[in-house]
Amino acid sequence: MRAERISLCMIVKDEEELLPHCLASVQGAVDEIIVVDTGSSDRSAEIAQQYGALVVRFEWCEDFAAARNAGLERASGDWILFLDADEALDRAAREQIRSWTAVSGCDGLFLNIHNYTGTGQQGVTVNPVLRLFRNAPEHRFEGRIHEQIAAAICRSNSEAAFHVTDMVIHHYGYQTAIVERKDKVNRNVRLLQQAVEEEPDQPFHHYNLGVEYLRVGEAERALETFGVARMGIDPAVTSYAHLLFKYEVRCLQHLNRWQEALDRIDAALELFPEYTDLMHHRGVCADALGDADRAEYSLREAVRMGPPPPIYHTEEGIGTYQTWYTLGRLLEGRADLEGAVDAYVEAVRAKSSLLPPLYRIFRIMRVSGQEHQIPELVRERFALSSEEATHKVLGILEQSRCYDAALQLLSGISSQPSAEMRERLSVAEAMLQIQQGRWNKARLKLEPVQRKKGLLAISSARWLERLEWIEGKKANGDDPLTLWLKRSSQVGEGTNEESAVQTGRTVGLRATKKKDMDSSIDGTVAGTEYDGWQALGLMMEGCVQSGRWKELHSLIQMCRQQLAGEGLSVEQSVRVGEKEKEMEGKKENGKVSDIDSFPGASDTLTGTSWLVKGLVSAADHHLEVFAQHTDGQRHRCWPVVQHIRLELPGADGFES
Repeated sequence: MRAERISLCMIVKDEEELLPHCLASVQGAVDEIIVVDTGSSDRSAEIAQQYGALVVRFEWCEDFAAARNAGLERASGDWILFLDADEALDRAAREQIRSWTAVSGCDGLFLNIHNYTGTGQQGVTVNPVLRLFRNAPEHRFEGRIHEQIAAAICRSNSEAAFHVTDMVIHHYGYQTAIVERKDKVNRNVRLLQQAVEEEPDQPFHHYNLGVEYLRVGEAERALETFGVARMGIDPAVTSYAHLLFKYEVRCLQHLNRWQEALDRIDAALELFPEYTDLMHHRGVCADALGDADRAEYSLREAVRMGPPPPIYHTEEGIGTYQTWYTLGRLLEGRADLEGAVDAYVEAVRAKSSLLPPLYRIFRIMRVSGQEHQIPELVRERFALSSEEATHKVLGILEQSRCYDAALQLLSGISSQPSAEMRERLSVAEAMLQIQQGRWNKARLKLEPVQRKKGLLAISSARWLERLEWIEGKKANGDDPLTLWLKRSSQVGEGTNEESAVQTGRTVGLRATKKKDMDSSIDGTVAGTEYDGWQALGLMMEGCVQSGRWKELHSLIQMCRQQLAGEGLSVEQSVRVGEKEKEMEGKKENGKVSDIDSFPGASDTLTGTSWLVKGLVSAADHHLEVFAQHTDGQRHRCWPVVQHIRLELPGADGFES
C-alpha cells in the first residue's frame, strides 16, 4: 500500500527571522513544501529554497484565501498541512503526524494551537484548529482574512468527518514584539472591516473583528461587535460559539459590569456545561460582586471539572493551576490562610515551574508565624528532583525573607558536594546570614572561600570588606561599593550628622554596563556575586534583622541621595576629586576596574526597588513587634496586623 504523502503549504512576506524555525520544525514530517511569497523584500524566498521549498510568487490582493489557494494548486500530496511562518510543529507532532494520516478515515484533523502572548512567558491559550485535510480540487479556502477550509470540505461531502488530535502547533505571532513590528492588529482590523462591508450578514467576520478590538483593549466596541455576531449564529452548531460567549464575558469584566458578566456565564453554561473556562470566570465574577461563598464553590467546581474537552478553546491552567491559584487568593482574602496554602500547593503540584504560588505560601507561613514548618512542607509536598529545583526554592525563600527556613533547606542540599559546590553553598549561606544581620556567621563562611583563591574568592573578599565597613571597622581593599560607602559617609566629616551620610554621584568616572542582578540564591550558588544596589538591599535587610537602626538610616540616606543625583559642595568635590585621581591612577595601572559610583549605580529603577524593599522590611519588622505582647502572646489586633503585612509590597514571582 502506498504511503500517503503530506504537503506543507504556507504564505509568507518578510519572514526571514521566523521562517527557519518553522521549516526546521517540519523536517521529516512532510514530503514537500510549497511557500507562496506575497512580495517579500528580505531573504524569505531564499531561506525557503534552502529548506527545499517550491517558492510561488503571488501578487498580494488583500485576500488570504486567494494566496493560500495559490499554494494548494501546486500541492501534490494526499494531505495538506498549513502553517504560518510564526508557527512551529511540536516535536511530538512531527513524530506522530504520519501515523495520524495513515490510520485516519477522516477528511480533516484538528491540531491544538498553543498561542503565546505578551513576552511569551505568561502562559498560553489552547485552540483546536483544522490544520490538516485531504487534498482535493474542491477543497479551497474561503474568506479574505481568517480564511476557513471546513465549509468547502463539508460542501463537497455532506458526510465529512473530522477528528481532534493531541498534536500541537506553537504559535508565537501574537507576542508583543512581533505584533508591534508587523502592525498585525491594524492590518487585521482593516481587512475585517472590508470583509464586513462585503458580507455584512456573515457573523464570523463580526466575531473576528470583535477579537481584534478586544486585543487592543477596546472592550465596549468589542462587546458591541460580538453582539452582532451572536445574533447571527446558532450556538448549537457554530464551532466558535463557546468562545464568543467567553469573550463577551471578558469584555463585561473589563468594563466592571460584573453582574451582567455573571448572567451571561450562567446562560452560556446551559449551552456548554463542560466548558470549565466559564465556571472559572463565574468564580471570578462572584468574588468581584462580594459573594465569596459562590465564588469558592465555582472555583472548586472548576477544579473538579478539570481542563475542558479538546473541542473547546481554553487557557492553559484553567481547571488546574490557574484555578487553584485564583482559589488561593480568594481564601487568603477570607483569612483562611491554611486553605490558601493548600490551594497554592496544588497549583505548584499542577505546574512545578509556577513561581507565584510559592511566594504566597512562604509569605503566608512567615507572616503567620509558621516559618519553621516550611522545610517539612517542602520535603513532603514538593518533589525537588534536581539541584536546580532546590536552588529555585532557596531563591524564593530568600526573597520572601524566610531565612531560617532557607538555611535549614540549604544544609541538606547535597550529601556529597564537590569542593566547588561546597564553596558555592558557603557563599549562599553567607548571603542568608548577611540578610539576617549575622555578620560574624557570614564572615566565617566567606573567609575560607577567600583563602582558597577559587572562583568565588574575589566576591567573597568584597563582601568581607563590606562587612568591615558596616560594623564600623577599617575596611581596606578595592571593592567599588565599599569605596563608595566610605567616601559617601566621610564626605563632610566633622559637620553635622546628616552631612556625614550625604552622598553624590562620583564625577568623571565612566558607567559600567548594567549587570544581571537577579535576586536569588540561584545566582549566588552559580557564582554570580551580589552587586551594587542588590548588595545594598541585602545590607539594609541585615540592619533591620539585627536592629542596627542607625546604620540602616545611614544606608537609606545615602541611597536616597544617590538616586536623587544630589551633587557635592565645592569643598566636598575637591576632597572627593583627590580620591578619584588616586583611583584613576590605580586604574591606569590595572588595579581598579572601570566603575560607576558603585556597580550598577546608574540603574535608578533597580536602586529604587531595593530602597523600597529596605523600607518595607523595616515597616514589616515594626508591625511584627507590635503584634506581640511582652509575654509572647499575640496582640488582640493580630489578624488586622497580619492582613496589613500580607498586603505589603513584596516579591510575587510575576514578571514585570
